[in-house]
Amino acid sequence: METTESQTPPAAAPAAVPQPLEQIGRPAASTGARAPRTGFFARLPRRQPAAAQPTLWSMTLQWAVAAAIVVALAWATFATHGWIPILSPFDLVVHEIGHVLFVWAPTLLMQMGGSINQVALPLIIAAFFWWRRDDFAVIVLLAWAAESLNNVSIYVADAQDMVLSLVGDDGSGAGHDWHNILGTLGWLESTDAIANVVRTASVCLFIVALGLAALGFYRARRA
Repeated sequence: METTESQTPPAAAPAAVPQPLEQIGRPAASTGARAPRTGFFARLPRRQPAAAQPTLWSMTLQWAVAAAIVVALAWATFATHGWIPILSPFDLVVHEIGHVLFVWAPTLLMQMGGSINQVALPLIIAAFFWWRRDDFAVIVLLAWAAESLNNVSIYVADAQDMVLSLVGDDGSGAGHDWHNILGTLGWLESTDAIANVVRTASVCLFIVALGLAALGFYRARRA
């Protein structure tokens, strides 16, 4: 007599719950984890931060000191007609180096090279410290760039009157960069408007630097 063993049929898989139409293509929220940021700045390469215990400096002091430096530098920039001891002479050196760096370029670009270099240098260094995740240095360097922009705006504003005392100028104005630049472009009549645009950019950059200090303090306290 032949016997057959009873076989239990496999349990049916639970029916999948249909996903609402508006949720299709969105990341699942069941784990409660926040989806990683995919914006432009999140994709830029930055050095991975080293694990460190929160300190009074990292949580509070660095942001307060950075904000104080920004405010002090902004006050010195706009209250002293753009001339700040130690910093402004250094800006002048960076400006003159810019002309040397652009000596290969056409005359117009070489004349612009001084002003370009004195604003670009702090921004380039700031980009390096941003990659290193040294936000304190980034804020201070942005404030320096803002001060340099205001210094350039004063030089631009002098393009018609040419009363500034310039290095190597014989008094004829032949060595006045912005008189030559705007004269070549035919924009001497727009000197004041161009100077105001550069000065406004300086103010905006100071505001950005101060905003980054406030944002850093907020994030540090929230963490």
